[in-house]
Amino acid sequence: MAVQPKHSDLPPRYEATEFTTEQRHRFTKVANAAQKRRAFYKRAIENSLVGKIKERALKPVIPPKEDKPSKTRQVIWLLTFLLGGLWAMYMFA
Repeated sequence: MAVQPKHSDLPPRYEATEFTTEQRHRFTKVANAAQKRRAFYKRAIENSLVGKIKERALKPVIPPKEDKPSKTRQVIWLLTFLLGGLWAMYMFA
């Protein structure tokens, strides 16, 4: 069974014609209240002692190293191995 790509043509959360004007107003009012409540809780956690301790605990102590090694170092090692291989082929052939 083949794996199919995820559907990207999802319908909207609701059709505007399905709700009356009062229902749309209530939906908007409830959604806005939920957003304000989430923002309030997030601010409260960030400003609390627990939030500050959590930030301090999750902050890395050691600065992160570079993700990629230096290109010049890679080239030097590649040339070293190539020359070593050529020397081995010449000496043991």
